[in-house]
Amino acid sequence: DKVYQQYGKKNVDPYQMMLGVNSSAICITTAGLIITGDLPVVWEFITANPIVLRYNIITAITSASGQLCIFYTIKEFGPIVFTIIMTTRQMFSICISSIVFGHPISLKAFVGAALVFSVIFYQIRRKYNARMQREGSGGGGSGQN
Repeated sequence: DKVYQQYGKKNVDPYQMMLGVNSSAICITTAGLIITGDLPVVWEFITANPIVLRYNIITAITSASGQLCIFYTIKEFGPIVFTIIMTTRQMFSICISSIVFGHPISLKAFVGAALVFSVIFYQIRRKYNARMQREGSGGGGSGQN
């Protein structure tokens, strides 16, 4: 949200952001492999298992697609909506895992999840009320945050 407020939604290119983040990740990972001396081990594994390159490419494509969806959601709807989407997705994942694999959800876990959702929905309600108050008082809010 702050990036879009500071530079404007039209001036922030998600592709540039992805390039910066992913280039940094590549540099940090490569440096880590060099420092720990694991780079030759990784190279040996790749040469012994060339199929791993296909899996890495598939992972990279799906990861980049996911990042594009994340940037779009945050840019258009704001970080609160994105937080709701991700938290809801995780909650559905927990519930499906519980049902399909028979994993029990303890009372403590249920209370924790209810607390997290309560705080998120309280933040959304507070933000919505503030926006309505601004628009009602002639603040001319654009409806976007």
